[in-house]
Amino acid sequence: MACDNWPSMVCIFNDRINGRFLEPIRLIENDKAIGQFAGFSILALDCLLIETLNQFYQGIDETPVRQLRKQFWIFFRNSEYFSEHFTEESAKAFYYHVRCGLLHQAQTKKLTFIRADQKAMIQLTNGNPSDGIIVDRVKFHQALKDEIDSYMTKLVSDNAAHAVLKENFVKKMQIICGGAD
Repeated sequence: MACDNWPSMVCIFNDRINGRFLEPIRLIENDKAIGQFAGFSILALDCLLIETLNQFYQGIDETPVRQLRKQFWIFFRNSEYFSEHFTEESAKAFYYHVRCGLLHQAQTKKLTFIRADQKAMIQLTNGNPSDGIIVDRVKFHQALKDEIDSYMTKLVSDNAAHAVLKENFVKKMQIICGGAD
């Protein structure tokens, strides 16, 4: 892996994620007038962030169209912060009812709701994920922030076990910067 200025690349990634996603969400959450009703906006940004982060994990330019749903499941399954909350079926429901609903129709689908202060991050509305889910946006967003922190820690560590993760990070950064081979 060729990298002349590793700390700068990681700093650029951090600035990008914070400036484009996390800071706007923080500002929305802290605005008393809109914060309590901003679940759709926050989860829409979280979905964009998951797709971006997953592309960094894999070192790819964009997620193949026919693999979008599968990639959400892979992300949830591989994350120590999401894996205990998602089954393959609930990940599928999240993808269709939340991600696609918010990004394509500006609404959740079926019996899917975005709430705060729920007992669990993901709950079924009718006992079947395909009928709908309840997503606790606060728990979900915190898990995503924890995932990002963990990723950043792995990027700056000297642990050889993170070599592929770092190589894929470089590939994605080269794509972003226009220097992909």
